[in-house]
Amino acid sequence: MSAGGGILKEYLKAVYALQLELGYATSQKLSGLLGRPEDWCSRVLSRLEAMGLVKRLNQQRGGYVLTPEGRRMLTVVLTGGVFDIIHVGHLATLREAKKLGNTLVVVVARDETVRRLKGRSPINREENRLEIVRSLKPVDIALLGDEEDPYETVRKVRPDIIALGYDQQHNEDEIRGKLAEMGLHARVVRLGVAVPNAKTSLIISKIQGS
Repeated sequence: MSAGGGILKEYLKAVYALQLELGYATSQKLSGLLGRPEDWCSRVLSRLEAMGLVKRLNQQRGGYVLTPEGRRMLTVVLTGGVFDIIHVGHLATLREAKKLGNTLVVVVARDETVRRLKGRSPINREENRLEIVRSLKPVDIALLGDEEDPYETVRKVRPDIIALGYDQQHNEDEIRGKLAEMGLHARVVRLGVAVPNAKTSLIISKIQGS
């Protein structure tokens, strides 16, 4: 394995994804995630450990997590939304967010959160929305949000950048203040890309009016 290049970032992203989901990565889990032979993944993990980019957890036999140096090799961009009916506006936003870093983490709103904030149930259940978002090309990692505290996922991911859609109802200064309280130093960016006619609410209205 070369010490540089895309394969390095690919494995570091995969370790990070499993770390967020399970708390650690193993050669078996990496094999399943990346579709590579388990013995190859085991050799890569040993190489990354020798490079100081991952470390083994004593409490989890064979489990690895990123070291601070390994984590610094990833520029993590965090964004989120409902993603009820995927359309070109979503794709444009995700592509623009991905340009800000090399690892895009997308938080998918829970069903209960959608009902509370939008006053309606989502058309597609959260598990289905999560699976669809995971399959989108710009997305490296997709997670379900926390039903109680939207900042719980931010604490977990510890992003370098938080990307907001052009029409998302979020206050940048309020987010920056909350991040400061949490001891995080993520940059908050309002994305400029806009596809005004591609909105889930408009699509739903058209369907209901047909």
